[in-house]
Order: sequence, then C-alpha cells, then structure tokens
Amino acid sequence: MNNPEYMSGTGNNFVVSEYEKPKTDIEIISIVADSLIDVDGVIFVEKIDNQTIKMHYYNNDGSTAELCVNGVRCAAKYAIDNSIVDSNNITVIAPLGNIKTVINEDSVSIKILIPTYDKEKIIIDNHECIKSNIGNPHLLVKVDNVDKFDLEKFVEKVYATKDFENGINIEIFNMIDKKIINARVHERGVGETDACGSGAICMFYYLYDTSQINNNSIILYPGGELEMSIKKDIVTLTGKVTYL
Repeated sequence: MNNPEYMSGTGNNFVVSEYEKPKTDIEIISIVADSLIDVDGVIFVEKIDNQTIKMHYYNNDGSTAELCVNGVRCAAKYAIDNSIVDSNNITVIAPLGNIKTVINEDSVSIKILIPTYDKEKIIIDNHECIKSNIGNPHLLVKVDNVDKFDLEKFVEKVYATKDFENGINIEIFNMIDKKIINARVHERGVGETDACGSGAICMFYYLYDTSQINNNSIILYPGGELEMSIKKDIVTLTGKVTYL
C-alpha cells in the first residue's frame, strides 16, 4: 500500500491509501487482517484532477459497497492532507455518482441528493420498519431505547425474511426530542459499527419529511455526532474526521 493511514469518520475506522491498482477480495481481507486496529473498510484514493478524486471502497469482508458516506469524508480529508488535490472543495467520485465535499480542518461536510423511502411500513418482530435507499439500502427501525435493544438478535430476524436474504443496512433509533436522535447501525458486509453516514442521511430525511424532526438536527452514534440539514432536495452532513 502506498502511504497508508488509519482514519476515522465519526467512529467508522478505515485504512486509507493512494490508489495503485484494483484489489481482489482476498487482498482486502489480508489488508484488514494485518491492520493494527479494527477497521470497517479499506479505501484507495485515485487522483482525477486537482479538485477531483475517485474513491475505491471495500468493506472489511472484501465486498464492495454502493456508498460509504463517512468513507467519502475520510477520502476527501486524506486527499487534501496528502496534496493529491489543491482545493478544500473536492468532488469525490463514488459508485453511485459524484459527491461534493468541503474540508474545514478536522470537519468534513458532504452534500448529497435526498434518499427515497417506502411509504408503506413493514412489520418485523413486532417493530415497524421503513425501507430507504440512497444508492445502498437501509432499514429504519424506531425503538424505545437503542442502548438496551438487542440489535444482533433483530438482525437475525431481518435476514431470515425473504425480502432481505441478501442483506440490508439496519438503522435503529430513538428520538430524544425534535432535534436530537440516538442511533446504532448494523452494516451489511461489516456488522455493527460505530456510525453510518448514509444511514444517518436516510434517517434524517425520513424523519424530516414526515415532520418528526427539525431541520438542522443531530444524530448521535456511539462513534460521535453528525450534524444534518436540508435545503430543497440536498442534504448536508457534517462530522469530524481524525487520524488514528
């Protein structure tokens, strides 16, 4: 790997390096196994021009993902800090499309189109669930208390249903008030992680669109907080990016 760094985007930990060539799933699993810390994924940053990079992202099991928002934020921070680009306003090319990012010291924001969600709820294990999609699929589940909820047991029940045999990212949340949400996440191909940027966007937009939460809200994950806002059809997410 060329110039690797361990980075965290609000609790999602990654190995980030400059892009050299495509990697097989076996190579990614080997990188993860050799990592000095537990990582959620591996990111390679490819320069396109002085204001644009391409993110090559792999889950820690070697699979690819349609989107990793916190990975995008780490890739952008890595690119500016390693002089791959020369602007704090970077376009990151991800599998689902181009994502605008803004780096301000250790804070990185992304702007992205609103996700979709199904109006019809589904019931799993007596819990109302909402399917949402932002390029990758999420299941949003409101619970009484995220800290006491048996997420692993619930994941087993979700994956046992016919609709989710191929997996889905599962977000559980409870609302503290109309500004602050507590959340945990089980990510497809990874397991439970300390945060999920794409899941945060899906949660925020669904709750905002159904008048359950205000604009300019905060989602609290075990790994830290993400600030959320919306203007027209663009959601902005802001959070810390640090080196480990």
